[in-house]
Amino acid sequence: MNQLREYLSQFKEDDYTVKLLSTIFNIVPIDVQFQFYNQFEDGLRRVRPDISQEEIQKAYEKLNDENIQSALKAFSYVDTSDKLIAGYAGIKNVLNLFGMGNSQKRTFESDPQQALDAGVKALVIAYATNKLYTGDISNKINKLRNTPAGLELLIYYALIEIALPFTDNLIEGSANTISKLFKNQNEIQNKFNSLGIGNIENVSETINSMQSTLSLYLDKVKSYTGPVAEKIKAYLPSAMNIADSATGAVATGADLLPVWTFLGARLVAEAIAKEL
Repeated sequence: MNQLREYLSQFKEDDYTVKLLSTIFNIVPIDVQFQFYNQFEDGLRRVRPDISQEEIQKAYEKLNDENIQSALKAFSYVDTSDKLIAGYAGIKNVLNLFGMGNSQKRTFESDPQQALDAGVKALVIAYATNKLYTGDISNKINKLRNTPAGLELLIYYALIEIALPFTDNLIEGSANTISKLFKNQNEIQNKFNSLGIGNIENVSETINSMQSTLSLYLDKVKSYTGPVAEKIKAYLPSAMNIADSATGAVATGADLLPVWTFLGARLVAEAIAKEL
């Protein structure tokens, strides 16, 4: 089985990963309804309900395309690379909101490692966007925003990787928060390069475009950190009695970890449909 289809098929509707995303998209206003699927063709039909058998065949032929594989690899690295704080790092901050972790200020300055990794994860989105879509940078990002799974990814990133971990930075405003996140652009870029995923084309232009896009989505989500955290708390595993360690959480909440793999696989499938 092709890797994309394998990634999708490993998820079930009652996984914590899926419950988490369903919760987020039921609370944060979003232009598309979240739909669970774990089959490639369902992803195609989400974007192209009237897709023909001939187009489906063309979509299958794209599965082994080098750009498709590169984008998929980038998303899976967020969940698996030992050089990054795992995708779960944002979720653990839900626990902090309820006094289950330490009470330090949630700012880039107080957790520079997670801030650096949040910047790297934004570059992962940018890298995949470059690989999945045709056109110039602006056109590619517009396509990302107009792909249902792309919209979900941007909402998830803004909420879980920025708004929850760095709540105290939001006082400065969304645009200033994202700008501050990318202040150490060279350091972020160097760490991304160290992952061995690949090179980002037109780096400066891409980062500038991503910054303006991410600030828009941070504006959309920043009022919903409390309601989302309250709902997530209701079904986080009760065994998750941890101090303030993402590593500690992994042992009891492992199936929360592959959110980036799940969202990334959905984006790849839907981008293929959009580019047919």
